[in-house]
Amino acid sequence: MAKGTTYNHERIEFVDARTGVRLMQVTSFPTMSMALPYFGRNFTGDSKTFIFVSQREARRDAPSDLFRVDTDGTNLTQLTECEGAAGFVMSPQDDCVYFHRQATLWRVDIHTFREEEIAVPHGVASMGAGAISPDGVYYFAQVTTAHDTGGILRIRTDGSEATLIAEGERGGFAMHSVSPGGEGILLWQMREGKKTWLLLDHDGNERGVYTSSYDFAHCTFLGSTERVQGCALPPDRALVQIGLGEEKPTPIAQGVYFWHSASTLDGEWIVSDTNWPDEGLQLVHVPTGRYRPLCYPRSSQGHPQWTHPHPQFSPDGRVVLFNSDRTGICQIYLAFIPDDLRERVRTGQLSVQERRVW
Repeated sequence: MAKGTTYNHERIEFVDARTGVRLMQVTSFPTMSMALPYFGRNFTGDSKTFIFVSQREARRDAPSDLFRVDTDGTNLTQLTECEGAAGFVMSPQDDCVYFHRQATLWRVDIHTFREEEIAVPHGVASMGAGAISPDGVYYFAQVTTAHDTGGILRIRTDGSEATLIAEGERGGFAMHSVSPGGEGILLWQMREGKKTWLLLDHDGNERGVYTSSYDFAHCTFLGSTERVQGCALPPDRALVQIGLGEEKPTPIAQGVYFWHSASTLDGEWIVSDTNWPDEGLQLVHVPTGRYRPLCYPRSSQGHPQWTHPHPQFSPDGRVVLFNSDRTGICQIYLAFIPDDLRERVRTGQLSVQERRVW
């Protein structure tokens, strides 16, 4: 395997036996392949291509590299060949992927495979999760500083600036994600012993607090808004949403145990995996709270992250990307949302009993 190599497609197309939805297993080589975090940007703007990571060799603890592939399963191409790369995120303004390696920000073009060093931030010991502003101007990363504090680092993608916009006790707060609508940065922080969810602007100024008395199983922004949607913790079995200053969330849908959820950019639809028990990926209509299984990933859903489906939409909302180890090793899958399914969920043509049968 080598950077710049385009491989024969590995796609296997089939239909979900229970829902009739068309699925595609995009990767099938006997190495671990995994979609990038569902709360980041991983597709090109035209929804035709997405990025993912895959192990370079079929051996334990093999290094992973970045790949691109089109949503028809073709043009499977290796983009990197390096050690220790992380924090991958697709630029919303050009066909480049930003990532960090050894506390340095890099960029790789998904067509020419040219890698550029963007910035070497001063005083940073390590970098964690990465995110990008919707205008493509800033890359944000959770960092550990050289004097062992935690922080959020903002780097201009032209390399002209690297600024620590938030700093605190290491482990006392964490950046979660950046709003695709430019509303700000979602993070949690421990305040007076309470886990507090809040929103910062891109300069690190606090815009407001969502809640200090409620926590989510997992959450993301609701579309391009400043609102947050997420999954309630057990014993509750619900999807909820919350705005700044509301403190208590509002239910969107109830019934199954929603686990990891993501929404379309317009905020109308949510897709969520489920657990305890696994009842499939649920397609949820936010305005009405109606939902129905899209497909059944059949992943083992254990402790390792690669056993979790972590579904996410393409920017046009037509395709759902998810992980599954149904074959015994994690691979990447796509579910193509039928128009008639979307319409039936929206109009409520399925009863609660029918949804549960599915």
